[in-house]
Formats: sequence, C-alpha cells, structure tokens
Amino acid sequence: MTSEAGIASPQGRVSAAFHADTPDRVSRFTRTERGVHWVQAISFLTLLITGFALSIPTIESWFGHRALLREIHLSSAFFFFFGPAVVALAGDRRSLAQDVAAVDTWDTDDLRWLVPFPVLRLFGISTPPQGRFNAGQKMNAIFIAWSVLVFTVTGFIIWQNRRFPSDLVSRSNTIHTLLAYLALGAFLGHLYLATGDRKTRHSFRAITQGWVRSDWARAHHPKWVQALRPAPPAPRFDALRTSLQIVLGSAIALFLSRILFFMIGANTTDQVTNRLYTLTAWPGVASVHPETAVRVGDWPAVGYLILCGLAWLAVDQMRKLRQQPTPTQSSTSRPGAQAESSP
Repeated sequence: MTSEAGIASPQGRVSAAFHADTPDRVSRFTRTERGVHWVQAISFLTLLITGFALSIPTIESWFGHRALLREIHLSSAFFFFFGPAVVALAGDRRSLAQDVAAVDTWDTDDLRWLVPFPVLRLFGISTPPQGRFNAGQKMNAIFIAWSVLVFTVTGFIIWQNRRFPSDLVSRSNTIHTLLAYLALGAFLGHLYLATGDRKTRHSFRAITQGWVRSDWARAHHPKWVQALRPAPPAPRFDALRTSLQIVLGSAIALFLSRILFFMIGANTTDQVTNRLYTLTAWPGVASVHPETAVRVGDWPAVGYLILCGLAWLAVDQMRKLRQQPTPTQSSTSRPGAQAESSP
C-alpha cells in the first residue's frame, strides 16, 4: 500500500495508508497492483472479443478480416499470460504478496459471507466483517488464476494442433469454449459490481486511482482497515529499476516462447510465430527456422535467456538503495536538534 502519513487506526496506531491532507481517504491498491489488473483486464477483454468473433460467424461478419482477428487473439494471449507476471515481478512484490496471502486465508467470517444476506437476516445474523478482500473477491481471484492457466494450455494446444493428438485437441477446444462462457459470466458480474451496483461501485476508484473513502472501507472491509500498517518508503530510483525489469522480463518471456516453439517445430507459416522469431533474432541466434514438426534446440536463445535473467537479478539489487532522509528530516530526528538550531 502507498505510504503516506495519516491518522490513527481503530487500535490507536498511526496508519500510513491514510492520506494526511485528506483523512477521509485510504490507499487501497499500489501502482503495481493496478498495473497487473489492467494488463490482465485489457488483454482478457481483447481475447474475449476476438475469441467469440472467431467462433461465432455472425460476430465475425461484423468485424471481417478473420486472419487479423486471429493474429490479435494470439498476440493478446502473450500479454494475458506473461504480462501480469512481468509487471508483478518488476514492481512492488510486497503488496502483491500481501494480496496472495489475503486471498489464500479463509476464516469463519468468509464462510458466513457466502450465505445469502437475506438468510442471515432471517436468523438475526449481521453481515460478517471482511478483511482486505471479501469471500466473493477471493473466489473470483482464484477463478482468474486457474482460468489463466487453463486458457493458456488449451489455447496453445488448439493453436499448435498439428503437434498434438487429435483427441487432445478436441477436448482442449471443448474446455476452452466452455471456460470462455464461464469467464464471460464472471466478467459481466464483476463489471456490474464495479460500475453498476450503487453499494459497491465506489471500489472502482481503488483500481483506477488507488484509494477509497475511509468510511466506505470501514463499512465493507473493517478487518482490513484495523490491520493497516505503515509501508516502508520506496527504494531510490524505483521507477528506473521497474522500467528496466519490465524490459528485461519481456525479453525473457519472448525467449522462453521462442525456445518452446523451436522445440515443438513451430514454423513461420504462422504470422504470429514468424513475428516472435523476428523479435528474438538477436546476433548469433539460430537463423534457420525449424520445419514443421522438426524439433530443434536453439541453444544461443537459451544463452540469451540466461543473460537476460542475470541482468534482471542484477537490476533487482537496486531495491536495496533506500531513500536517504532529507536534511530537514535528519535535523528533526536528532535529540536536541531544535535547541541546536535556535539562535
């Protein structure tokens, strides 16, 4: 969470998540969390639209250019699978680790939250307090995580169908299609709660601007507000480090894909595969593209992958460069500083 000076939490501790100049707001999502969300959301929406356009002739006729739709769909799949991971690992990993821990932690309040509210009121039970995420959000996050994996595996099998048994391709196509309809339903429900429902649409500010009103946070996520802790300051040159790691992480993702494609013998008759080979055609990398179903080990690409990985780890050491206190902060932090500075 973004660190800013603030007001006391319910236990009397000072929480850096509350804004000093606007104590009615509380920081909810960091730039990294928002970046991961929007990379995944935009790529998913692109995949959803192009996927249904490719599978339903009526929708395809609205767009035309089936070959272009297919290229957009396959290219978006790279961003859908690799994009969130690249941004997450390059950004504020601490905040994302907290999110994963919150989603993975369930208690009796979460289970009670899953009971329909009218049933709870019928027995005189109030709405159970929730932590950083309510039970519905946790279930949605788990569904998304598994969906990304299943979409990627089945989509890859469908794409490279000549490299796999026909029955496996057929089952993958069925799973891929059914999951697309489930994901569409989950997306529409998520979109309604984020923008349409009067009680919950305020949370949309959290994923666009990073903050929510403190009264809303206390009403919907009281246990999270009570547990807020000050976050450490960002390291020095954090924006530069993040940018470099995103670039290096993207190169690593491309080389991983290239090595896999060479291993299965994916040739350049496919435009997306051809574009991948072109982007990774670094000096010394295999210039001969593999023939269909001919497996080739692209060892120079493995070498570049290792070099990019080592460079990523070296840049990651910049996280240890902590911000230096300003002269004002240094003087006020020493005992007797005011007496020393008095005339």
